[in-house]
Amino acid sequence: MNRALPTIYNSHLAGRRDTSLTDAGGRSRLTLRGFWVGAFLSFFLAIGAPYTNMAMRSTNMAFDFNTPGAIFLFLVLIGVFNTLFKYTARDMRLAAGLAVFVVGWVSWYYLGGGKVDIYALGFWFCAFVVVSSLWNVAAVWRGGTFALNRAELVLVYVMMLVVSALCTMGMTQQLLPAITGILYFASPQNKWSEALFPLFPKRAIIVDDGTDNRGFYEGGALTDIDYGAWVEPLCWWGVLLVALYMVMVSTAVIMRRQWMERERLAYPLTQVGVAMVQGERGDGLVNGFLKHRALWWGVAVPLFYGSLKALHQYEPSMPNIQLIWSLPFFGGQSIQIWISFALIGFSYFISTQVAVGLWLFYLLSKIEAEFLALSGLRSTSKFVYGIADQPLLAYQSGGALIAMVLLGLWSGREHLRDVVRKAFGRGADVDDGDEIMSYRAAVVTLVAGLVGMVGWLWLMGTKLWVGAVFVGVAVLVFIGITRVVCEAGLAAVRSPMIAPDLVVQGIGSQWIGAGGVFNLSFAYIWSADIRIFLMAMVANGLKLIDNMDRQSRRTLFWAVVLAAFIGAAGSCWMVFHLAYKYGGINLDHWRFQGGPATIYNMARRTFEPAGADWLGLGFFAGGAAVMGGLTWCRQHLLWWPLHPIGFAVGANMMMDKAWFCVLVAWTTKKAVLRFGGPARYGGSQYFFMGLIMGEALCNGLWLVIDYFTGKIGNRLFVLG
Repeated sequence: MNRALPTIYNSHLAGRRDTSLTDAGGRSRLTLRGFWVGAFLSFFLAIGAPYTNMAMRSTNMAFDFNTPGAIFLFLVLIGVFNTLFKYTARDMRLAAGLAVFVVGWVSWYYLGGGKVDIYALGFWFCAFVVVSSLWNVAAVWRGGTFALNRAELVLVYVMMLVVSALCTMGMTQQLLPAITGILYFASPQNKWSEALFPLFPKRAIIVDDGTDNRGFYEGGALTDIDYGAWVEPLCWWGVLLVALYMVMVSTAVIMRRQWMERERLAYPLTQVGVAMVQGERGDGLVNGFLKHRALWWGVAVPLFYGSLKALHQYEPSMPNIQLIWSLPFFGGQSIQIWISFALIGFSYFISTQVAVGLWLFYLLSKIEAEFLALSGLRSTSKFVYGIADQPLLAYQSGGALIAMVLLGLWSGREHLRDVVRKAFGRGADVDDGDEIMSYRAAVVTLVAGLVGMVGWLWLMGTKLWVGAVFVGVAVLVFIGITRVVCEAGLAAVRSPMIAPDLVVQGIGSQWIGAGGVFNLSFAYIWSADIRIFLMAMVANGLKLIDNMDRQSRRTLFWAVVLAAFIGAAGSCWMVFHLAYKYGGINLDHWRFQGGPATIYNMARRTFEPAGADWLGLGFFAGGAAVMGGLTWCRQHLLWWPLHPIGFAVGANMMMDKAWFCVLVAWTTKKAVLRFGGPARYGGSQYFFMGLIMGEALCNGLWLVIDYFTGKIGNRLFVLG
């Protein structure tokens, strides 16, 4: 039986959707102004996020999947700039007056003695406002406007999501310290030089400027930088990262239809972005999303609390209310009561079955941890990331996560079969015209990326089979966490077990070899502390492409490529400058010292031959089996109340911060649906989107204030 929609009806739906995307002026396609705004905001976020958390030591704007930096900049775009440009489009004199005011004010500031500093965020913001206001004059003179339409807003938001995945935790602040720290921190005490230096690959993937990279860590060396020492290592790492990102983007494209259209995942983290885009219509001056009263009641809550906390840093007499408590739970176990307004907001959009599974399995994991402690069972593995304090729970949850991915791929086998048929030219009935890249291009990109990653590890001295197994495990972990982010909406989540630990300590270092252990320890850079990564951000971004016409979607792929380049280059430029000016160890202790030390201490500890952790692998298999049973129950028992995704991530350390927020949102949602019905639930969503937007707005506003006042260390809403 053919269960696909008829081609003619599909075409009708696509045409109707494209028509609904046009505004009152009939505009819906991408233009050059959309790329200009997207490129600038991407660059601004790329340099701004590392600047705020390193130089200002303020709230992290791109460390987790909640991406407050992207939400804040997007809110400024639709709430301020788009409104202003639509208003000035009414009369040429308004557009000209705006341009004269902006150019005059900026000229007065800089010609009057203001210092031009290309590393200052204010300089780049002024440049953007000047260019955009002049461009607006030209647009209005031709009878148009510089205000962005919905397709262009999607372009901008997706680009900022991509940059968020690369500019801090996702790449730059992991990579640069890791490839320099081994020389700077090597000492007779840690014995890195004796144990690890002989294992260096023949290819130069370590930066050596001849001074043990002291300038990068101690600062004051802007006039004496050996740029040549960085070229070859960054080129080699660029090859690996390009291959990795090829895999991530193509996987997100391949899985989009299965997750979004067939399984109907909730994508809670995108709800604010989708609402802001859909609220933009050409016939209104103000974005329709911003007109909802309930939204601003939600914004007021975190804005009031965060402002009190920020003012406390300026004036200690102001009250500082803590929203974190620790309570005894079971035996020697304790639980945290952590209130995050944004996490409550995101969790409100989770399915009630997913939500109850998350908080209930978290509590059950605490009980299991106590029984494991009393039983005396001990794993031979020692972890730093994942569920570090309970290695057996890490193995169990890791097995559950991998099983969840494999079961999901099996459930989507019909879609994956269609993708492969289309890629090999045998799927004329398969429509991939609504994707950002064709299925053929996605499959070719995926295979090329996987081969590139395995080949890179092999060139660095890793056994070929080890490289293939490791890359396969790492990709499955990335897919699993991406699925968790898209379905469970956890803005703060990490993998319960990371690929390097599973391969090296699970299988046994005696099979991996000393060189392989050293190289897989380097994989900590991109596969260990994965609080944010490109695959999940692209998968979330693809949720918004329903607000684009089909022709513009293919252009979006190149915007993703552009954003990845801007995010990598811009953030490296800023981190490089800050480190050589102020000294990395003076800016971020963990990223510049703790992170690199973890990589090399782990390599030194595990490169001695050791066998497999059979007890841990037993828990891994047990976790996979339980996940299989829970999945069967959910699919075959209509009364089954728990979603199995909670079993995979319930013991995750980030759930300490998230579980109570999920419980609050679940309880509220159940009450609203029970007593108010679907209509009341639909209206209440704006309040919870306001909680999300309020945190981002509060963070952004106080960063601007602190930037001008010079305040350091004013951290407001932090997930970890």
